[in-house]
Amino acid sequence: MSLKSMGGLVLAVVLLSACQTQPNVKKMQDENQQLQAELEQARAKIASLQSQEQQLQAQINELNRVMAVLDTEKTVRVQESSELRGQVRRFVQKEIDEFKEFMVQSDLLDYVGGELVQRSKVDNEPMLLVDMANPMPGDGTLTGVSAHFIKPGTFTVQVMRPVGDQLLVIWQSGVLQASQSGVARVNFPVSVGVEKGDLVGYFFKEPGVVSFDEGTGNTLYTDDPVGLGQSVKVRSLDGSRDKRAYSVGVYGLLN
Repeated sequence: MSLKSMGGLVLAVVLLSACQTQPNVKKMQDENQQLQAELEQARAKIASLQSQEQQLQAQINELNRVMAVLDTEKTVRVQESSELRGQVRRFVQKEIDEFKEFMVQSDLLDYVGGELVQRSKVDNEPMLLVDMANPMPGDGTLTGVSAHFIKPGTFTVQVMRPVGDQLLVIWQSGVLQASQSGVARVNFPVSVGVEKGDLVGYFFKEPGVVSFDEGTGNTLYTDDPVGLGQSVKVRSLDGSRDKRAYSVGVYGLLN
């Protein structure tokens, strides 16, 4: 092949390559422009989201500020309300204590129980006594117990509510102390509300603290103590034929 022919061939190849390269460059430029446009759109969207995030964060900060203010105000109101309730309770309790003391000293309280006299017999073991003869004649509040004590001793008082053929213990005092013999009153630390028909039980931890007679009352008894929230069947109690009357009862304000 002559040099002239070879030169022509090379020129043809170069021209062909140039023709193929120009469309590729154009395609790449178009793709680059498209990517640039998409990048600008993404940046705009990111900027918009950042702006929304800042707005939401500002709203959250404002809500947190308002909640903090409300919590502070609520705390202050609760504290003031608690202090006020405490003052009212102390005032009311003072008035109740003074009124109760006046009623006791004036002997104006209602009494429910046996006559407070010395009787002929005493128990020889600790005993739970249930006064069936003296149910509560009306609703009201009990403030203490009275008894003719034969000797000093400790005891508890229970309020029992009849439920069918059972007696349910709905309230029980703490341990009360009879410090001397003779007729005495022992106040409950906290008064207790009762309903008409409720019965009173007395558990004497030492025998012979109070005395009884037979044939004049209706006090049932057992040497098994019954706890608060527990119940006892009436027919399981002893003494239905004895008709015992004990020198003990409760006092308070009854309707």
